[in-house]
Amino acid sequence: MVRYRISQLAERVGVPATTLRYYESRGLLSARRTPGGYRSYDERDVERVRFIVTAKDLGLPLDRIRDLLGVWRDGMCRDVHSRLLPLVTGQIDAADDRVRDLRAFRGRLVAARDRLRALPDRDAPCDPGCAFLTGHPPPPPPIVCALDPDEHAARLDRWRTVLTGTAPRRLGDGSVRTEIDHDRTAGIAALIADEVRCCPFFTFTLTVTHDGARLDASAPPDARHLLDDLFTAPTGVLPC
Repeated sequence: MVRYRISQLAERVGVPATTLRYYESRGLLSARRTPGGYRSYDERDVERVRFIVTAKDLGLPLDRIRDLLGVWRDGMCRDVHSRLLPLVTGQIDAADDRVRDLRAFRGRLVAARDRLRALPDRDAPCDPGCAFLTGHPPPPPPIVCALDPDEHAARLDRWRTVLTGTAPRRLGDGSVRTEIDHDRTAGIAALIADEVRCCPFFTFTLTVTHDGARLDASAPPDARHLLDDLFTAPTGVLPC
């Protein structure tokens, strides 16, 4: 029968010798001793350590693994199966709980990031009413355009000029999308920058690829009629 010293067993199973000694101290592994006092293991110990490693990879605590090893050593395969199945099922439930907790935690992180992005830069100390500290985001910008009637008319003319020949369409979520040529992207980017300064309730996304560019625009439901003004002729209607 092949026998292994602890260093040889460690190499065979890919587990450090210090870990094997720890398993021995916890009652999961035992060793015979050579006349010289060295630990000695056989192939059954190789299988035992592999069982321990597999069970640990499933997140089972060492106390549970020690109990399972008794069944593994003395019982039938079906006995090990019947003991393992509810333990693994319990680990799945625990993992689902952790996933839910992580999703909730991620939601808090995203909300905090969005609050930080929305906070104004102030040359003043933070105060107890800070939106980040209270967890309440700043109120959304009012649906009011800062341009006077003449400026607004001139702005609409700029939009209609730069979008001439495009085919804007409304998407299912109420936003508007249109494809544009590369040559228009610089002008549209400048126009977007001007637009969000006077109408901060608009959201624009300009996507540029090697084939062309795409402009997506959205607004709160109460402001969608203003969005329509940007993308249609005076008497036009956006197709879906």
